[in-house]
Amino acid sequence: MALIYAAFGFLWVATSDSLVEGLPNHELIQTAKGWLFVGLSALLVYALVNRSQSKLNRTSEQLESTLAHTSVLHRILRHDIRNACTAILGYAELVESKGDAGSNIDPVQAIQERANRLVEVSDEVALLRTVELAEGNEVDVDLSCAVADAVEDLEMEYPEVQVSVASPETLVVRAHPALPRSLAELLDNAVVHADCDEPEVHVGVWKLGEVAGVTVTDNGPGIPDAERDALLSGSETPLSHTSGVGLWLVRAIVDASGGSLDISKPKAHGTVVTVSLPRTAS
Repeated sequence: MALIYAAFGFLWVATSDSLVEGLPNHELIQTAKGWLFVGLSALLVYALVNRSQSKLNRTSEQLESTLAHTSVLHRILRHDIRNACTAILGYAELVESKGDAGSNIDPVQAIQERANRLVEVSDEVALLRTVELAEGNEVDVDLSCAVADAVEDLEMEYPEVQVSVASPETLVVRAHPALPRSLAELLDNAVVHADCDEPEVHVGVWKLGEVAGVTVTDNGPGIPDAERDALLSGSETPLSHTSGVGLWLVRAIVDASGGSLDISKPKAHGTVVTVSLPRTAS
């Protein structure tokens, strides 16, 4: 910034003096030239400082996002992966002496489930890092199409789920390429945490002025207040943290898309998650 200002001052002095030297009212013009230099210098300094401030703000936001993701990853390593590994080791001991296992426990199946969960966590963590690195590379995403695909996959994996969808034929937004994954994660989360035999999920795709979004409503037990506070604040603490990485992945993708995430509990049962995004200019 200092070099730009120095170059501007040198060019001004070198060119302006030679231009006004032979003009009448030389002293008056020199005074006016001085005031003009002050005005232009002030504008230049303002522009340079504003540019530096904007860059500093972006860097601060990226740092906060990185710190939040680091906190999540630390919790995953400390809690999720450690617990899964402990369970695998415990069930492996039961396989060695299957007669000691309870009649309702299949150690091999239990080991497979925990191992699959470790693979899922690993994939989610890898995607969380990818989202951070690819932030700013937005593409056109059709929300209606993304929701339709996510619902189709959900119904194939969970035939017992009842899903209703209200959506326009097409609704395009400018978002991170992984946005469809975040919508699928929201639907999957609504079913996985359901506490009834026939979970119900309603998905609404909507637009309001220059904002578009997706709202997912379920009839489950509702997200705990501690998890909701952690997700909305963007940071975890020992008393306020999430139980998995899925919703953190959703938040990271939504943030990278320039959107916002809202979570509410409108009644004793159920959760409403709303993803709001800027619409693509027509």
